[in-house]
Amino acid sequence: MKEPVLILSDLHLGHGGSLLDEAKMLEPLLQDCRTLLLNGDTWQQLAHEFKEKGARLWADLQAMCQSKNIEIILLPGNHDPDNVDQSFATLADGAIAITHGDCIYAEGAPWSRMAMHLSKEIDDCWLSSPQTVEQRIDLGRKIAHLLIPPFISQHRHILLRIWDAITPPGRAFRMIICWWHMICQTRRFSRHYFPQAKVMICGHFHRQGIWDDGKLLVINTGSYMPPGGALWCEWNQGLLRVGKVKITADSCQRHELLGTWRIG
Repeated sequence: MKEPVLILSDLHLGHGGSLLDEAKMLEPLLQDCRTLLLNGDTWQQLAHEFKEKGARLWADLQAMCQSKNIEIILLPGNHDPDNVDQSFATLADGAIAITHGDCIYAEGAPWSRMAMHLSKEIDDCWLSSPQTVEQRIDLGRKIAHLLIPPFISQHRHILLRIWDAITPPGRAFRMIICWWHMICQTRRFSRHYFPQAKVMICGHFHRQGIWDDGKLLVINTGSYMPPGGALWCEWNQGLLRVGKVKITADSCQRHELLGTWRIG
């Protein structure tokens, strides 16, 4: 992987709620980048409402990177499980592990309406008993195909998105529980599948943040959909840098630097 490596996730290109109306909005983030590591949910591959626009924006992003001689490495997410170059990524000889995050929970997205209705089908998927991280992520991709909803809200307004999130009430409860437990679940997942890791980088939960217990540094890169924000991560010459993404009407830029760590 050529350095600097820029790690982004949850662009959700094509989604009606994504703040990215055009791929060129990402161009300022790509300054000095040699490898763009996209950690899942890059575009809305499974949702028929957004697939056409998502495919167009994804093609535009690929063309822009090609013009800048930037290599793209794709990791699968629960919204683009078939858009994959490799199941997961590691840096610094395995000290940094990167995966989308849907495999942290057995149901992929426990808060989704479909997960609430398809518990038996999801249980049947687990009969395969994954042992390796590759098998676990392949199972997550299979479950993602089960969770395609018949309808997806296209609202971007914050109040409408909140209303969509809290209905039905059971969905809101599951969402709160997952947000509450996501860090300890991430640490548990890392201990099982990436025991050598000192850093775990995920997306999926749309809750950007950095959590360090002295044993494992957990970074969640958030998303480009409101109400949460997004983080950028850069790996270069043994240093991991993480900062906020400032999203305006026409561009995304690297904003406040939140931390720098020497790894390895």
